[in-house]
Amino acid sequence: MTPPRREDAFLVFAQRADARVDIDAWDAHAMRFFATRIGLTADKRYIAGEAAPRTDEVTFVVAAYGAPPGVRQVFARPCEAGDYALAEAADARAGGTGLALLARRCGMVWLVAREASPDPIALRLATIMASVLLGPILDCPANELFGVKTARAKIGNLA
Repeated sequence: MTPPRREDAFLVFAQRADARVDIDAWDAHAMRFFATRIGLTADKRYIAGEAAPRTDEVTFVVAAYGAPPGVRQVFARPCEAGDYALAEAADARAGGTGLALLARRCGMVWLVAREASPDPIALRLATIMASVLLGPILDCPANELFGVKTARAKIGNLA
C-alpha cells in the first residue's frame, strides 16, 4: 500500500516515538470515550524487546455505536518539516491556538486515509488516535489544525 498524500488524509500528530499500536488499549479508550469499537484487520503485535517500528501501515475496522462499520488505512511515519510547516500555517490562520507548538513536540505523524469528503469514519478514527497519541489533527484541505474537543464537535455535526 502507498501512503496517501497529505491532502487525502487527516494527519494525527503523535507524541509516541514509534509506530506501535496497542490495539487492546486503543479499543478500550475508543469504547469508553467515543462509543466506538476499533480493531485491526491483521495482527500487528510486536515482541517485547524487539525494536519498535518507525513506520508502519495498519488497516483499522471502525464501528461507532448505531452506525455501520467501516475500514480505513492508516500510515505512520516520522514527522517531516513540511508537516510542521502546514500545522504552523493552519494554526496562524486560526489566530494562534498553540496547537502548532503541540505538533512540534510530536515526533511521529499518522496519516488516516479518507475515502470521501466528508468522511465521518476517518474523522472518528483520527479523533480516537489523537486522544490516545496526545497530538492535534491537521486537516490539510481545510487548512485547519484542531484538537480532540473540536474533532468531537465535527463528528457530532456530521451525524
